[in-house]
Amino acid sequence: MLSISRKILITGATSGIGLALLQQLHAAGHSLIAVARDAAVLSRLEAAHDRVAGYPCDLSSRHQVESLAERVQQHNSDLGLIINNAGVQYTPTFLDEDFSYDSIEYETKVNFLAPVWLTSLLLPQLISQKQTSAVVNISSGLALAPKTNSAIYCATKAAIHSFSQCLEYQLDATPVISIEAILPLVDTPMTKGRGRGKISPDDAARQIINGMSTGKREIYVGIAKWLPLLLRLSPSLVKKMFRRS
Repeated sequence: MLSISRKILITGATSGIGLALLQQLHAAGHSLIAVARDAAVLSRLEAAHDRVAGYPCDLSSRHQVESLAERVQQHNSDLGLIINNAGVQYTPTFLDEDFSYDSIEYETKVNFLAPVWLTSLLLPQLISQKQTSAVVNISSGLALAPKTNSAIYCATKAAIHSFSQCLEYQLDATPVISIEAILPLVDTPMTKGRGRGKISPDDAARQIINGMSTGKREIYVGIAKWLPLLLRLSPSLVKKMFRRS
């Protein structure tokens, strides 16, 4: 799938894992559509890289996602892959004084609805390609075993996990495949000041791209690869470990 030059759309492409994916895929000869909120940062990305086009979009806005899809369809008939990477995570619990009711909708839209909206709108374009195309959803081990805080984030990643599997079934007779990358804790701006034993965005991106290149439908990155086995051997132990994380 990545053995030839492809046109690849990445959301959340200006920092963290998204930026690492963009840089590594660009170095491999692919053309990128970089999606993020900050138009100025996107402009700098365009100036620093050929074959990179910046598309500003607030993924929490259905209207902006629809406008983004329309623009992509008009100017990128060769789109071959979508990487739904953008995400936000808020850590206050429902019992904390700084918990924001308004954050529930925003977090759900960015983490879950936006990937579903974008997939639905651009899927016909992917199906029309002669080569195998893909929808890649960047997920988390928290989709399989949630932690105490970040309840909305964990729930949206569980939803992405289920969506990715259902999409795989639905696309079975098409040239498009559904891929889910299940990540451990990665050292990104979103996780700043939290947790230990993080892997770098470059390492995460490298493992995701390697999994895509070798045809994996579920890509377990770093220590997340042990989750399926641990969940089979001792679900209660995994639940206890993640609850305290």
